[in-house]
Amino acid sequence: MNELKPLHVINVFIESWFRQEIIEKVLTDFAAYSSDVRKALAETLKSEVKVSGFRNPLTAPKRLLVRDTDKLFETDSNVVKVVLNAWTQLYDKHGQSFDKALNGLGFTTSSMAPTYPDPFNAFDQGWPEGIDYPKVIEAVRKEDDKLDMTDDQIVLYSILRTGFLPGEKEEENG
Repeated sequence: MNELKPLHVINVFIESWFRQEIIEKVLTDFAAYSSDVRKALAETLKSEVKVSGFRNPLTAPKRLLVRDTDKLFETDSNVVKVVLNAWTQLYDKHGQSFDKALNGLGFTTSSMAPTYPDPFNAFDQGWPEGIDYPKVIEAVRKEDDKLDMTDDQIVLYSILRTGFLPGEKEEENG
């Protein structure tokens, strides 16, 4: 069996500007999330993010909170988990369209994949043979022509929905 990779490995596949955009969007309005996600996000930010001059990072100016959350997002799988769980909720209305498009490309999707109960054993490696970013984007847009997501958002949501990072499947040694 392939060794699963921690959530923070997602940083290899997203540009720093996009990571900051994700964090800014997540930190804009906590009311958009379910109470469980809102609670986990607030608790994790309060306990993990340290903004100089603020006991409670949630009271810091947004740009400082984004900056310091971004630093942790690069290395801390727990921070990645709560931020991406919140971000995913913003687009869950498109979940069925994504599942249909991704299943049609040979992916398997799981309702548990986006929640990643274990942030240290989350991602598998390898998309179906012959599948790349443009094919994923095209299939999803074809399935939902009114989709209000950028190409980068589509790819990230697809990774989170399937639990598979782009690239070739790792061969098992043995």
